[in-house]
Amino acid sequence: MTDPLVRFHNVSKSYGTYEAVKGLNLEIARGEFVAIMGPSGCGKTTTLRMLAGLETPSGGDIRIDGKVMNDVPAHERDTPLVWQSLALFPFLNVRENVEFGMKMRGIAAAERKERALLWLDRLGLKGFEDRRIDQLSGGQRQRVALARSLVTEPEMLLLDEPLSALDPHLVIRMQGVLTRLQKELGITFVYVTHSQSEAFSMADRVVIMGHGEIEQIGAPQDIFRAPRTRFVAEFVGRNNILPGDKPGQELVVAADRMVVSENRPEGNAIKVEFLSEEFAGTSIIFYFEGEGGEELKAQVSEETLARLAPEPGQTFWLSWSPDSVHVMEPV
Repeated sequence: MTDPLVRFHNVSKSYGTYEAVKGLNLEIARGEFVAIMGPSGCGKTTTLRMLAGLETPSGGDIRIDGKVMNDVPAHERDTPLVWQSLALFPFLNVRENVEFGMKMRGIAAAERKERALLWLDRLGLKGFEDRRIDQLSGGQRQRVALARSLVTEPEMLLLDEPLSALDPHLVIRMQGVLTRLQKELGITFVYVTHSQSEAFSMADRVVIMGHGEIEQIGAPQDIFRAPRTRFVAEFVGRNNILPGDKPGQELVVAADRMVVSENRPEGNAIKVEFLSEEFAGTSIIFYFEGEGGEELKAQVSEETLARLAPEPGQTFWLSWSPDSVHVMEPV
Protein backbone atom coordinates (compact mmCIF):
# COMPACT_ATOMS: atom_id res chain seq x y z
CA MET A 1 0.00 0.00 0.00
CA THR A 2 1.49 3.36 -1.03
CA ASP A 3 1.03 6.51 1.00
CA PRO A 4 -1.61 5.23 3.46
CA LEU A 5 -3.90 7.73 5.18
CA VAL A 6 -3.65 5.84 8.48
CA ARG A 7 -0.75 3.84 9.86
CA PHE A 8 -0.68 1.99 13.17
CA HIS A 9 2.90 1.00 13.96
CA ASN A 10 3.40 -1.47 16.81
CA VAL A 11 0.57 0.19 18.76
CA SER A 12 -0.34 -1.11 22.20
CA LYS A 13 -2.80 -0.02 24.87
CA SER A 14 -2.76 -1.18 28.47
CA TYR A 15 -5.03 -0.53 31.41
CA GLY A 16 -2.93 -1.42 34.42
CA THR A 17 -1.76 -4.97 33.82
CA TYR A 18 -4.42 -5.66 31.17
CA GLU A 19 -3.29 -5.38 27.55
CA ALA A 20 -6.29 -4.36 25.44
CA VAL A 21 -4.25 -3.97 22.23
CA LYS A 22 -0.90 -5.66 21.59
CA GLY A 23 1.63 -4.58 18.95
CA LEU A 24 -0.95 -3.65 16.33
CA ASN A 25 0.29 -2.91 12.80
CA LEU A 26 -2.29 -1.73 10.28
CA GLU A 27 -2.37 0.56 7.25
CA ILE A 28 -5.55 2.07 5.79
CA ALA A 29 -5.60 3.66 2.35
CA ARG A 30 -7.37 6.86 1.35
CA GLY A 31 -10.92 6.16 0.26
CA GLU A 32 -10.93 2.64 1.70
CA PHE A 33 -13.78 1.08 3.67
CA VAL A 34 -12.20 -1.00 6.43
CA ALA A 35 -14.25 -2.97 8.95
CA ILE A 36 -12.69 -4.11 12.23
CA MET A 37 -14.53 -6.98 13.83
CA GLY A 38 -14.14 -9.56 16.56
CA PRO A 39 -15.76 -10.77 19.77
CA SER A 40 -16.27 -8.59 22.84
CA GLY A 41 -12.98 -7.68 24.47
CA CYS A 42 -10.89 -8.26 21.33
CA GLY A 43 -9.58 -4.64 21.23
CA LYS A 44 -11.55 -3.34 18.23
CA THR A 45 -13.27 -0.44 20.03
CA THR A 46 -10.07 0.52 21.85
CA THR A 47 -8.31 0.65 18.47
CA LEU A 48 -11.01 2.96 17.08
CA ARG A 49 -10.92 5.19 20.18
CA MET A 50 -7.15 5.59 19.82
CA LEU A 51 -7.62 6.61 16.19
CA ALA A 52 -10.29 9.11 17.28
CA GLY A 53 -8.03 10.60 19.95
CA LEU A 54 -10.20 9.42 22.84
CA GLU A 55 -7.47 7.10 24.11
CA THR A 56 -3.69 7.54 24.10
CA PRO A 57 -1.52 4.59 23.00
CA SER A 58 0.70 3.05 25.66
CA GLY A 59 3.27 2.28 22.99
CA GLY A 60 3.90 2.66 19.27
CA ASP A 61 2.72 5.37 16.89
CA ILE A 62 -0.52 6.25 15.14
CA ARG A 63 -0.01 8.39 12.05
CA ILE A 64 -2.68 10.18 10.01
CA ASP A 65 -1.49 11.56 6.70
CA GLY A 66 2.08 11.00 7.87
CA LYS A 67 1.72 12.97 11.12
CA VAL A 68 2.13 11.28 14.52
CA MET A 69 -1.17 11.75 16.33
CA ASN A 70 -0.52 10.05 19.68
CA ASP A 71 -0.88 13.20 21.78
CA VAL A 72 -3.20 15.19 19.50
CA PRO A 73 -6.57 15.60 21.29
CA ALA A 74 -9.80 14.49 19.67
CA HIS A 75 -11.09 18.02 18.99
CA GLU A 76 -7.98 18.81 16.94
CA ARG A 77 -8.42 15.78 14.66
CA ASP A 78 -10.65 15.63 11.61
CA THR A 79 -11.95 12.21 12.66
CA PRO A 80 -15.67 12.45 13.51
CA LEU A 81 -17.08 9.39 15.24
CA VAL A 82 -20.60 8.02 14.84
CA TRP A 83 -21.46 6.27 18.09
CA GLN A 84 -23.67 3.29 18.77
CA SER A 85 -25.79 5.55 20.97
CA LEU A 86 -25.72 8.28 18.24
CA ALA A 87 -25.21 10.96 20.97
CA LEU A 88 -27.73 13.37 19.45
CA PHE A 89 -28.76 16.41 21.50
CA PRO A 90 -32.44 16.11 22.56
CA PHE A 91 -32.68 19.86 23.27
CA LEU A 92 -31.77 20.73 19.67
CA ASN A 93 -33.91 20.10 16.61
CA VAL A 94 -32.69 18.08 13.63
CA ARG A 95 -31.08 20.99 11.77
CA GLU A 96 -29.42 22.33 14.92
CA ASN A 97 -27.94 18.90 15.63
CA VAL A 98 -26.45 18.78 12.13
CA GLU A 99 -25.11 22.33 12.49
CA PHE A 100 -23.48 21.72 15.87
CA GLY A 101 -20.00 20.76 14.66
CA MET A 102 -19.90 23.65 12.21
CA LYS A 103 -20.96 26.06 14.94
CA MET A 104 -18.05 24.87 17.11
CA ARG A 105 -15.75 25.65 14.17
CA GLY A 106 -17.05 29.20 13.91
CA ILE A 107 -18.80 28.80 10.54
CA ALA A 108 -21.33 31.57 9.88
CA ALA A 109 -25.00 30.87 10.57
CA ALA A 110 -26.15 31.25 6.96
CA GLU A 111 -23.56 28.79 5.67
CA ARG A 112 -24.30 26.37 8.52
CA LYS A 113 -27.98 26.32 7.64
CA GLU A 114 -27.34 25.91 3.92
CA ARG A 115 -24.96 23.00 4.38
CA ALA A 116 -27.16 21.32 7.01
CA LEU A 117 -30.22 21.45 4.76
CA LEU A 118 -28.17 20.11 1.84
CA TRP A 119 -27.03 17.07 3.83
CA LEU A 120 -30.46 16.42 5.28
CA ASP A 121 -31.82 16.40 1.74
CA ARG A 122 -29.00 14.08 0.64
CA LEU A 123 -29.86 11.63 3.40
CA GLY A 124 -33.58 11.65 2.68
CA LEU A 125 -34.56 13.93 5.56
CA LYS A 126 -35.83 16.97 3.67
CA GLY A 127 -38.72 18.49 5.61
CA PHE A 128 -37.51 17.02 8.95
CA GLU A 129 -35.21 19.91 9.85
CA ASP A 130 -37.51 21.42 12.53
CA ARG A 131 -38.47 18.15 14.20
CA ARG A 132 -37.35 17.16 17.66
CA ILE A 133 -35.06 14.14 17.96
CA ASP A 134 -37.71 12.21 19.92
CA GLN A 135 -40.08 12.58 16.96
CA LEU A 136 -37.79 10.51 14.71
CA SER A 137 -37.57 6.78 14.08
CA GLY A 138 -34.36 4.86 14.78
CA GLY A 139 -33.33 4.94 11.14
CA GLN A 140 -34.01 8.67 10.87
CA ARG A 141 -31.92 9.37 13.97
CA GLN A 142 -29.10 7.33 12.47
CA ARG A 143 -29.17 9.46 9.33
CA VAL A 144 -29.14 12.67 11.41
CA ALA A 145 -26.00 11.41 13.16
CA LEU A 146 -24.42 10.67 9.78
CA ALA A 147 -25.35 14.11 8.44
CA ARG A 148 -23.83 15.77 11.51
CA SER A 149 -20.56 13.88 10.95
CA LEU A 150 -20.38 14.32 7.17
CA VAL A 151 -21.46 17.95 6.92
CA THR A 152 -17.93 19.07 7.82
CA GLU A 153 -16.65 17.04 4.85
CA PRO A 154 -13.99 15.04 6.76
CA GLU A 155 -11.38 12.92 5.03
CA MET A 156 -12.19 10.02 7.35
CA LEU A 157 -15.28 8.86 9.25
CA LEU A 158 -15.13 6.49 12.23
CA LEU A 159 -18.16 4.36 13.09
CA ASP A 160 -18.55 2.36 16.30
CA GLU A 161 -21.30 -0.29 16.06
CA PRO A 162 -23.54 2.32 14.39
CA LEU A 163 -26.35 -0.07 13.41
CA SER A 164 -26.52 -2.30 16.48
CA ALA A 165 -29.56 -0.52 17.99
CA LEU A 166 -31.66 -0.65 14.80
CA ASP A 167 -34.35 -3.14 13.84
CA PRO A 168 -33.14 -5.80 11.34
CA HIS A 169 -34.98 -4.32 8.35
CA LEU A 170 -33.46 -0.90 9.08
CA VAL A 171 -29.98 -2.41 9.33
CA ILE A 172 -30.18 -3.66 5.75
CA ARG A 173 -31.42 -0.26 4.53
CA MET A 174 -28.69 1.64 6.39
CA GLN A 175 -26.01 -0.68 5.02
CA GLY A 176 -27.05 0.47 1.56
CA VAL A 177 -27.01 4.13 2.63
CA LEU A 178 -23.52 3.85 4.14
CA THR A 179 -22.04 1.96 1.20
CA ARG A 180 -23.47 4.42 -1.32
CA LEU A 181 -22.24 7.45 0.62
CA GLN A 182 -18.77 6.04 1.05
CA LYS A 183 -18.40 5.32 -2.65
CA GLU A 184 -19.87 8.65 -3.75
CA LEU A 185 -17.80 10.77 -1.37
CA GLY A 186 -14.55 8.80 -1.46
CA ILE A 187 -14.23 9.23 2.31
CA THR A 188 -12.21 6.68 4.28
CA PHE A 189 -14.53 4.68 6.55
CA VAL A 190 -13.22 2.80 9.59
CA TYR A 191 -16.11 0.73 10.87
CA VAL A 192 -16.12 -1.32 14.08
CA THR A 193 -18.71 -4.07 14.38
CA HIS A 194 -19.32 -7.52 15.84
CA SER A 195 -21.64 -8.30 12.92
CA GLN A 196 -20.21 -10.47 10.17
CA SER A 197 -23.03 -9.60 7.77
CA GLU A 198 -22.38 -5.86 8.14
CA ALA A 199 -18.62 -6.12 7.73
CA PHE A 200 -18.68 -8.55 4.82
CA SER A 201 -21.42 -6.78 2.86
CA MET A 202 -19.89 -3.29 3.03
CA ALA A 203 -16.13 -3.31 3.58
CA ASP A 204 -13.28 -3.44 1.06
CA ARG A 205 -11.12 -5.14 3.67
CA VAL A 206 -11.97 -6.80 6.98
CA VAL A 207 -9.68 -6.88 10.01
CA ILE A 208 -10.38 -9.75 12.41
CA MET A 209 -9.11 -9.11 15.94
CA GLY A 210 -8.80 -11.49 18.85
CA HIS A 211 -7.25 -11.00 22.29
CA GLY A 212 -5.88 -7.58 21.35
CA GLU A 213 -4.13 -8.75 18.19
CA ILE A 214 -4.90 -8.92 14.48
CA GLU A 215 -5.68 -12.49 13.46
CA GLN A 216 -6.25 -11.84 9.75
CA ILE A 217 -6.72 -8.99 7.27
CA GLY A 218 -8.21 -9.47 3.84
CA ALA A 219 -11.09 -9.11 1.44
CA PRO A 220 -14.37 -10.45 2.86
CA GLN A 221 -14.51 -13.45 0.52
CA ASP A 222 -10.90 -14.41 1.27
CA ILE A 223 -11.48 -14.38 5.02
CA PHE A 224 -14.78 -16.24 4.72
CA ARG A 225 -13.44 -19.01 2.48
CA ALA A 226 -9.79 -19.08 3.58
CA PRO A 227 -9.43 -18.41 7.33
CA ARG A 228 -5.81 -18.33 8.42
CA THR A 229 -6.25 -19.54 12.01
CA ARG A 230 -8.66 -21.65 14.03
CA PHE A 231 -9.80 -18.48 15.82
CA VAL A 232 -10.89 -16.92 12.51
CA ALA A 233 -12.42 -20.17 11.26
CA GLU A 234 -14.53 -20.46 14.41
CA PHE A 235 -15.47 -16.78 14.53
CA VAL A 236 -16.35 -16.30 10.88
CA GLY A 237 -19.19 -18.20 9.25
CA ARG A 238 -20.37 -21.68 10.14
CA ASN A 239 -17.25 -23.72 9.55
CA ASN A 240 -16.46 -27.33 10.31
CA ILE A 241 -12.87 -27.91 11.44
CA LEU A 242 -11.45 -31.38 10.82
CA PRO A 243 -8.01 -32.87 11.50
CA GLY A 244 -5.59 -32.84 8.56
CA ASP A 245 -3.10 -35.43 7.41
CA LYS A 246 -0.05 -33.73 8.98
CA PRO A 247 0.57 -32.82 12.64
CA GLY A 248 -1.07 -29.51 13.49
CA GLN A 249 -2.79 -29.29 10.11
CA GLU A 250 -6.54 -28.62 10.09
CA LEU A 251 -9.14 -28.72 7.34
CA VAL A 252 -11.98 -26.21 7.09
CA VAL A 253 -15.22 -27.06 5.32
CA ALA A 254 -17.99 -24.46 5.40
CA ALA A 255 -21.47 -25.58 6.40
CA ASP A 256 -22.88 -24.64 2.99
CA ARG A 257 -20.41 -27.05 1.34
CA MET A 258 -21.53 -30.06 3.39
CA VAL A 259 -23.91 -32.64 1.90
CA VAL A 260 -26.24 -34.62 4.19
CA SER A 261 -27.06 -38.21 3.19
CA GLU A 262 -28.94 -41.07 4.78
CA ASN A 263 -26.57 -43.64 3.28
CA ARG A 264 -22.79 -43.55 3.11
CA PRO A 265 -21.68 -41.81 -0.08
CA GLU A 266 -18.42 -42.32 -1.93
CA GLY A 267 -15.41 -40.18 -1.08
CA ASN A 268 -14.91 -38.10 2.07
CA ALA A 269 -17.66 -38.79 4.60
CA ILE A 270 -18.29 -38.71 8.35
CA LYS A 271 -20.95 -40.61 10.26
CA VAL A 272 -22.87 -38.22 12.52
CA GLU A 273 -25.85 -38.06 14.85
CA PHE A 274 -28.47 -35.36 14.37
CA LEU A 275 -28.82 -32.91 17.28
CA SER A 276 -31.02 -29.98 16.22
CA GLU A 277 -31.84 -27.48 13.51
CA GLU A 278 -31.82 -23.68 13.25
CA PHE A 279 -33.72 -21.59 10.73
CA ALA A 280 -31.52 -18.91 9.10
CA GLY A 281 -33.75 -17.08 6.66
CA THR A 282 -34.40 -19.23 3.61
CA SER A 283 -31.89 -21.89 4.70
CA ILE A 284 -31.64 -24.23 7.66
CA ILE A 285 -28.59 -25.16 9.73
CA PHE A 286 -28.41 -28.78 10.83
CA TYR A 287 -26.29 -29.48 13.92
CA PHE A 288 -24.71 -32.92 14.31
CA GLU A 289 -22.37 -34.70 16.71
CA GLY A 290 -19.49 -36.69 15.29
CA GLU A 291 -18.28 -39.99 16.67
CA GLY A 292 -15.57 -38.16 18.61
CA GLY A 293 -18.06 -35.79 20.24
CA GLU A 294 -17.26 -32.87 17.92
CA GLU A 295 -20.03 -30.55 16.71
CA LEU A 296 -20.53 -30.39 12.94
CA LYS A 297 -22.84 -28.24 10.83
CA ALA A 298 -24.50 -28.35 7.43
CA GLN A 299 -26.53 -25.64 5.72
CA VAL A 300 -29.46 -27.12 3.80
CA SER A 301 -32.55 -26.00 1.90
CA GLU A 302 -36.16 -26.27 3.01
CA GLU A 303 -36.58 -29.05 0.44
CA THR A 304 -33.80 -31.06 2.12
CA LEU A 305 -35.40 -30.52 5.52
CA ALA A 306 -38.73 -31.79 4.24
CA ARG A 307 -37.12 -34.79 2.51
CA LEU A 308 -34.96 -35.92 5.41
CA ALA A 309 -37.30 -34.91 8.29
CA PRO A 310 -34.50 -35.55 10.81
CA GLU A 311 -35.15 -36.57 14.39
CA PRO A 312 -32.73 -36.10 17.33
CA GLY A 313 -30.47 -39.11 17.59
CA GLN A 314 -30.96 -40.14 13.97
CA THR A 315 -27.79 -41.16 12.08
CA PHE A 316 -26.66 -39.44 8.85
CA TRP A 317 -23.54 -39.04 6.75
CA LEU A 318 -21.82 -35.73 6.02
CA SER A 319 -19.73 -35.52 2.85
CA TRP A 320 -17.87 -32.87 0.88
CA SER A 321 -15.90 -32.49 -2.33
CA PRO A 322 -12.11 -32.05 -2.21
CA ASP A 323 -12.30 -28.57 -3.77
CA SER A 324 -14.50 -27.43 -0.86
CA VAL A 325 -11.66 -27.90 1.64
CA HIS A 326 -9.45 -25.09 2.91
CA VAL A 327 -6.22 -26.32 4.51
CA MET A 328 -4.93 -24.44 7.58
CA GLU A 329 -1.27 -25.09 8.26
CA PRO A 330 0.18 -24.57 11.77
CA VAL A 331 0.89 -20.86 12.39
